[in-house]
Order: sequence, then C-alpha cells, then structure tokens
Amino acid sequence: MKKNILRLFIFFLTFVLWCNFGLAAEKKPGYWPNAGWRTSTPEEQGMHSEKLSDMLEKTLREKYSIDSITIIRNGHMVLDAYFYPFKKDSKHIIHSCTKSITSAAFGIAVDKGYIKSLEQHVIEIFPEKEFANLDDDKKAITLKNLLTMTSGLNTEDSYIYRWKGLNDMVQKKDWVQYVLDRPMAEKPGTRFEYSNCVTFLLSAIIQKTTKQKTFDFMKNYLFGPLGITDVKWATAPEGINVGYGRMWLTPHDMAKIGWLYLNKGRWGDQQIISEKWVKDSTQKHFYATLFDGYGYQWWISPDKFYAAVGYGGQFIFVVPKKNMVVVFTSTLESNDFYLPENLLNKFIMTAAASDTPLPGYSKQTARLNSVINKGAESRPYVWKTKDEGVAKDSLFTRTAMPAFKLRYPTVCFKVELNPKLPHQVMSMRTLDKDRVAAYVVEV
Repeated sequence: MKKNILRLFIFFLTFVLWCNFGLAAEKKPGYWPNAGWRTSTPEEQGMHSEKLSDMLEKTLREKYSIDSITIIRNGHMVLDAYFYPFKKDSKHIIHSCTKSITSAAFGIAVDKGYIKSLEQHVIEIFPEKEFANLDDDKKAITLKNLLTMTSGLNTEDSYIYRWKGLNDMVQKKDWVQYVLDRPMAEKPGTRFEYSNCVTFLLSAIIQKTTKQKTFDFMKNYLFGPLGITDVKWATAPEGINVGYGRMWLTPHDMAKIGWLYLNKGRWGDQQIISEKWVKDSTQKHFYATLFDGYGYQWWISPDKFYAAVGYGGQFIFVVPKKNMVVVFTSTLESNDFYLPENLLNKFIMTAAASDTPLPGYSKQTARLNSVINKGAESRPYVWKTKDEGVAKDSLFTRTAMPAFKLRYPTVCFKVELNPKLPHQVMSMRTLDKDRVAAYVVEV
C-alpha cells in the first residue's frame, strides 16, 4: 500500500514538473530575430486587426507626425507600419532612447567586472581629474546616483531649461571636465532631476573602465549578439560616444532592445545582460516626471510598462503582461508628446485581448494591409502652386520660370514658407531638423 502511494506521489510530482516545464517552454521564444523578425497576423498572436486598423486610420486622418509603428507580440512582428516620407529599413534618430541602451552597456560592464560596484564614487573613477566646486556632497556621488538621475549636480540641461547646460557642454573641448566641474544643487540621492550631461558621464565611465569606446563595447557585447549592424552614433570632441542621444537605429533594431529586456537579458543561449540588471533597471527607484517612476535610465509606469523614451516621440515600450514590445518613431512637437502612449493604451493594449490565437478574419486583415499601404504611399508636398514647386520622393521640381530641379535627402518633411523670406519657394527639414530650402532671387 505504501509503495503504491509512493509511486502515485512520484507520478503526480513528475506530471506537475512536466506540465510546469511545458508551460515555461511555451513562454520562451521559438527563435531569436538576429537575421530579422518573423511576421504573423495579429489574430495568430491574440490581437484584433480591427483595433490596429482604427489606430492607423486615426493617425492618417488626424495627420499625426508619427513616422513608424512596430508591434512585436510573442516574438512575432504583427504590425510594421511606416508613414511617408519615412521608409522601411531607414534609420531614425532615437534621441534619449539612447540612454536606455547606454544603461544596457553599463550593466554589461558591471556584469563583466569592469565596473566594481554601483556604490563606487564618481570621484574614484577619475583620480587624474581636478574637480571644481568640490565638496562633501560631490564626493558622495555614486554610479547609482548617475544611473537614477539623482546625482545632485546642477546641470540645467533638459527640456525644462531649454537645454541650456547641454548647449554649454557641447561648446567645450572636454565634456567630462565640464560635467565634473558643475556645482551641486542638492545632496546626491535626494531627488530625480533629468540630465543629459549625467548620461554622457556614464558613457565616459564605460570607455574609461573597459578601455574601449562605448560604441565598440556595444558592438562586441550587445549589438553584435543581437544582429544589430546598421547603427550610427555621434561622439564628443574627446572621442567619447555621447551616451545621452545622437544615435540612429531602425525600428526593427529598436524592437530587439525591447525584446532583450522582455526576456530578462537573455538572447538565444546567451545571457547578454544579467537578469538582476534588467530587473533593477526596470523597477521604480524614484518618482519621475513623465511616467511616475525611473529606474536605471528607463522610465517606469508601474504594472503597465517600462519604456525607453526619446524627444520628439521615440518610444520602446516593453509590456511584460502582454508579452509585447511596441516601437514608435515620430517627429512630434512637445505638446503631442504623450500621443504614442495614448495610442498604446487606447488601441494596442485593447487589441491584445487574448493569450491564445483568435479566429482569422480575412476582411480585417485586408483592411489592415490596405491602411498600412496607404500610410506608406508617396505624397507630393506643394507650397504655393504646383508650378512653383512640388517635392516628392527626394526631388523638388519647379516648372514655373526659372524652372529647375533639386535633389534633397531621402527623409525630409515639409515646412511652411517663412513670410519674412519672400523669395523662398521651398522649405523642408530632416529628422535631425536640418533645413533644406530653395529661393528664387532676381539678379
């Protein structure tokens, strides 16, 4: 009798373990998108195409300045929409989404022992430097303070200050010295204060401790394993990658960063970033201005998502409860900053209604594909009249006298003519807000 009970118990335990293993295995991706994302209909991944079509139609109807929307669910790309003139496979400037990627590289440097501890003081990293305004508060700044934007340094370099401190820093030959010399505004660890200069310092610390440029370190230990090869990143005058921004990535590669974090730092059979670093990075350490909380260079909306966020509407949303990553690239004005989050909450989150496949609806799939194609269609930009100038597909054509043609960069957006410049016939801007203009002047 006892033997039978024991056998029954062993069978029951084995069955439970087998079931749990099976459930855990189902949650793991069946592939890793090094060479590209697998595609799927939304319904196959438990999402309603109808909701996504509604979102795209609203974006077109309201003429939102959104350049792309990419949705990954269960490891499959269920939406990949681009709005003219931005094109598939083009790199987009991601602005401060770069900060979250710099944080990832910092975590790898910690994992590999290049950086000893987050409790290490910044002053210890730069023993060869002389610090202006040095006091006990500045001596107390730790690496963790830098990561959580609680350094206490008075940098005044965010949008709140119209980037005054950032503009001051970029005029200097030695950016590191500029940041280290800033006076203290308060004790470190007291309060969240967003700072571009501080994230630049994180990049400088990676370079100093690893003896590699941060970009090269990322290529070796982050971008390389993820199959990310098409990247552009600016450097400071002293040869340090800027850390806080000035990085260009494709939306597909932005999604890879989110998918890496959603999978707790694991990619295939490699633990790219430690699970602990991912967990610590994406939990709320301090109250912050945009989404309630801030981790290690990630914005946190507790129980909903965490996100890499960049100026102008660049977002990598990671939604663990939905097993989903959502990427927006945009050229939004500041008063439209929350538009991507609103679209996420109203349309995308509600579309992800099931953890299992939904019945396929061919009409809804056809409608979604139609709207995607409509958003990508080439559209002419016209200023005064078609004769005076039409811009389309990188070519500006003027048929009125004097007639001429002008090539411009691939991704350019129309800007209204400046009334103070009566001879101006065309004005456009790039993603970097550089201007392209044409004038007709009598001589």
